[in-house]
Amino acid sequence: MGIFDSINRQFLYDRTELHPGGEDAIKSIREKTPVQLPADYYEFLSCISGAGNPGGMEFEIEVEDEEAGGLSISVCLWSADRAFGMQNEFARLKESFSSKVWFIGTDLGDMVYFYGLGSDGFGIYLVEGGSLGFAYADKVADTLTDFLVHGTGIDVIAAL
Repeated sequence: MGIFDSINRQFLYDRTELHPGGEDAIKSIREKTPVQLPADYYEFLSCISGAGNPGGMEFEIEVEDEEAGGLSISVCLWSADRAFGMQNEFARLKESFSSKVWFIGTDLGDMVYFYGLGSDGFGIYLVEGGSLGFAYADKVADTLTDFLVHGTGIDVIAAL
């Protein structure tokens, strides 16, 4: 399953939630996205977007925290159908911003993950859903491989 064969040990998930497929929805994303998305994102979508997927893949990140002893962070990356549908939801909030990014997931709270070209270059950013804009966003990683496999950006999201 490509990227899922190398997921960083800090990312906990249920392998039974993998649902390969979703080629039509992935094709729609390729046609609609306002930004060029990395190949590993499409690979990821092809692993989770098939029939039976509830809308995404949930991860729990276990982080050492000096004050709390341990911290668990939720990340939900959307399936192709869900990601495609969420673009319209966010366009209603701030079309000028959503026309420059591709929303890919949430922290199951008020934070949203997206691909875009911000002040720190192209990559995955995290922003509060009510404050959509690059000025308020924090860069997490360049690609999903950097994030999910190498653990790049875990420190960023743990600090937010």
